[in-house]
Amino acid sequence: MRREMFLFTAALSFVAGNLAATGTAYPHITALACTLSSIAVMALGLRFPGLRILLFPLLGATGASTYTAMLPGAESSSLTESRLLDISGIITDGGLSSSGRPFLEISVGNENTIIYNIPQNTVWMPGDSVKASVRCSEVENFTEDFDYRSYMAKQGIFYTCFYGHGSSMTVTACGRPPVKLIPARMRKRFSAAVDSAIQGDDKVQVRAVVKALAYGYQDEIAPEIEESFRESGAIHLLALSGMHLGLFYGVLRRLLCIIGNSRTARRIRSVIITLALWAFTIFTGCGVSILRAAVMFSIYEAGVIAGRQRNGINALALSAIIITTLDSSAPSGVSFQLSYAAMTAIFLIFPHLRDLVPVRGKILRSIRDVCAMTIACQTTTAPVILLHFGTFAFYSLIANLLCSPLVSVAMFLIPAVLAAPDTGGILTDAPERILTETIELFICINATISNL
Repeated sequence: MRREMFLFTAALSFVAGNLAATGTAYPHITALACTLSSIAVMALGLRFPGLRILLFPLLGATGASTYTAMLPGAESSSLTESRLLDISGIITDGGLSSSGRPFLEISVGNENTIIYNIPQNTVWMPGDSVKASVRCSEVENFTEDFDYRSYMAKQGIFYTCFYGHGSSMTVTACGRPPVKLIPARMRKRFSAAVDSAIQGDDKVQVRAVVKALAYGYQDEIAPEIEESFRESGAIHLLALSGMHLGLFYGVLRRLLCIIGNSRTARRIRSVIITLALWAFTIFTGCGVSILRAAVMFSIYEAGVIAGRQRNGINALALSAIIITTLDSSAPSGVSFQLSYAAMTAIFLIFPHLRDLVPVRGKILRSIRDVCAMTIACQTTTAPVILLHFGTFAFYSLIANLLCSPLVSVAMFLIPAVLAAPDTGGILTDAPERILTETIELFICINATISNL
C-alpha cells in the first residue's frame, strides 16, 4: 500500500468515526488525547507497514472521540420565551433574511441569538453594543426535511428574537472592537464599498453575486437566481470555495516570482503566501471549503520550507483530520462532504480521465481539463447531493464549461472596480461595466441552463 493512500484511508477512518458518533459527547481532554494518539498511530503505521491494516479500526474510534459537546444545552440558556424580553449583548454579524428583512446576530453571554425584522435604517457594525426589548421564542423546526433546531444549536442559538409592535432597540458604537470581530467589520465595510462602486437599482443582483464571489455572502441573492444556479449545477461557482482561494494562490505565486528561486527566496515566498492565504481565509469567515483549501496550501508551503516534495493526497488527508479535530461538527455538514468529495475526485479520478483524451493546443487542453474535472467531481459529489437534496444537475458539464472562465474574469475585475474611486480618475468606469456585463452573462447562462 502506497504511503499516501495509507494516510488517505486513515483520514477516511477518522472522519467516518466522527460521523458515526454524531449525537454523542466526550470531554475535550479526551478528544485531545485521542487526536494525539491518532497521530502517533499513523506514525507507527508509516514506520511498520505490516501493522497498517490493523490500525484502521483504531483510527475510526479516534475520529469518533472527537465529536465533543462544545456548546451548552438549551437548559442553560439565559433567554426565555416572552412577548417582550429585555436583552443586551454584542453584535457579531447581520444581514438579510430570506424575506429581505434585515437581522442582527447577537452574542448574549455564552450563547448567541438573532433579532429578526430590525428597522431598515438601523446603523450598526460588528462589535457594537445593543440593548433591545423584543419578542423571544424557542427555535423550532419548520419542516420535517431539515432539523433546523439542531442546526441552530450547533451555532449556540436556542432562542430567536423578533422586533415588532412595542419593541425598542438602541445600538451603541464600539470604539475598540474585539479582535475576533475585526474580520466581520472588514466584511461590512467591503459590502458598503461594493454598493458604492456598483450603483443602480438595476444592478442589485450584480452586487449580490459580487459579494458572494468575493467573500461568500449570499443573503442578498434572490431565491430564484440561487435556485437556477443549483439546478444548473454551478452553485459551487457562486459559493466561496477552494477554487477562489486557488486563484488567489496562483496570483500570489506569480507576483512573488520576482523574489527569485533560491532556497531562501522560496522559503520567504512560502511564508508570505501562507500568511496572505490565512488573512484572506479569516476575512471571509473561515467557511469549510475555503478552510480546507487554506490548510492544504499551508501544508504544501510547509513542505517547501522544510525542503520536502509536495503531495496532494497527503495534504488532503491531513487537512481533513485537522479540521475534524478543530470542529467536531464539520464532517456532518454538506459543505465538508462536498468539498472533500470533489477534492478526492480531483486527485484520484481526474488525472485518469484527462489522460484518456490526448489533445494538442492550449485552448483544447483547457476545454478537456474542465470537462474531465467536472465529470470527475460529479462522480463523487452526486451521491452527496442526492442524499441531501434529492436532485441531480444533468447539465452541470455545460454550466461549468461556460461559467468557470467568467468567474475567473470577475475575480480579477473586482479589485480593479473597488480601487477605481481611489485612483484619482486614472481608472475609468470600464472595469465596472465589464464586471457588470460578466456577472449578468453569468446569471443569464445559469438561468437558461436551469430551464432546459
